[in-house]
Amino acid sequence: MTGALLVLIAVASLLGDFPGQDREARIAALQQRSASVVAGTPEARAVAEEMGRIGSELLAEGAPGPALELLGEAYGLDEGNGRVLAELTLACLRAEDLDAARFYLERAGGGAEGGSPEVYRELGEEYVRLQRLEEAALAWGEAARLSGQDPATLARLTRVRDELAVSRGQRTHTSEHFEIFADPAVSDEAVRRAAEGLEASHASIASTLRSSLRRPQVVVLYSGRDYFSLVSVPDWAAGVFDGKIRVSVDAEGGDGTASAAVLAHELAHAFLRYAAADRAPGWLHEGYAQWSSGRRIPRRELSGALSGSESPTAAALESRLRGPLDRKAARALYAQTLSLVEHLVETRGEGALACIVARLSEGATIDAALREETGWSEEEFFESWRRWARGKS
Repeated sequence: MTGALLVLIAVASLLGDFPGQDREARIAALQQRSASVVAGTPEARAVAEEMGRIGSELLAEGAPGPALELLGEAYGLDEGNGRVLAELTLACLRAEDLDAARFYLERAGGGAEGGSPEVYRELGEEYVRLQRLEEAALAWGEAARLSGQDPATLARLTRVRDELAVSRGQRTHTSEHFEIFADPAVSDEAVRRAAEGLEASHASIASTLRSSLRRPQVVVLYSGRDYFSLVSVPDWAAGVFDGKIRVSVDAEGGDGTASAAVLAHELAHAFLRYAAADRAPGWLHEGYAQWSSGRRIPRRELSGALSGSESPTAAALESRLRGPLDRKAARALYAQTLSLVEHLVETRGEGALACIVARLSEGATIDAALREETGWSEEEFFESWRRWARGKS
């Protein structure tokens, strides 16, 4: 029987092998045992492995603080345990200790073995969400190494590196609900005005939808369209929401500030994604984003919104919104989606928006949410809208 196996048996004996054993008792036993072992020895590695397993459980249960403490102890006992190192880095990030997370991230690949590519992918995505692109590139690079250069992982790494290349030198500005990243050429005044406009829009949308963002929303202000070209955003779009609000300041022209309407539009997308649990259809997303930014469709444009060989159905409109659009087609589709939301508000009131979004967040389909709030199915709502729009034009 090998020495390592004897150590594992000793640890198992110490802990007991009963599924229902109290976790706190297991942790206490491990910590008592760790006090008498020497870091790096087989016995220390066995204790670290079990500590790491419990720390991983705590992290998965949404308890990053206790997980961080236990994983830190485990790593101190066995710095060669790559799985513990990966989970410790993630625990630091979840606990919002960004300096410690960066410290442990930079130790990846330095001799620790057994790291999980899945954990580094998760780290990569979390760092991307936070607009910490250097760390994101490190995490995705480690995920690629551990996954044997998996093509999908390599593609994600390439995209992160490309975004990093067009985001060098960005500075940050933090307000109550936003973390704003701005290119060096974007003026301080432009950043300040963007923050003020976003906070005002946040208050308005939160009041209408009776909801709020769960965490600070990342906003990126670009001084040109390099990033937009990188991800093939059409030239008629000044902003995009992909989990972050991204606005091309130069696309707005004039004084070099970002349009308040564009920022409000993209913020509405962020709100709807969260408040409706990512279940809102495209017509509601685009219609509400325009409506909440203050845009209204003039009566003379309503007939144009319904022009074409066929009156748009819900399915047809959704399909077209998902496809590539030129400027003319986008203008027509956006007019249709805006008029749909205007019809909903005019016939059922602003409160209907919040009620429909709430039903979506509870798992209802748009058809069921509309029926409960308006008495119409989605297609019946569209038919009512067509009659309303023709009567208005």
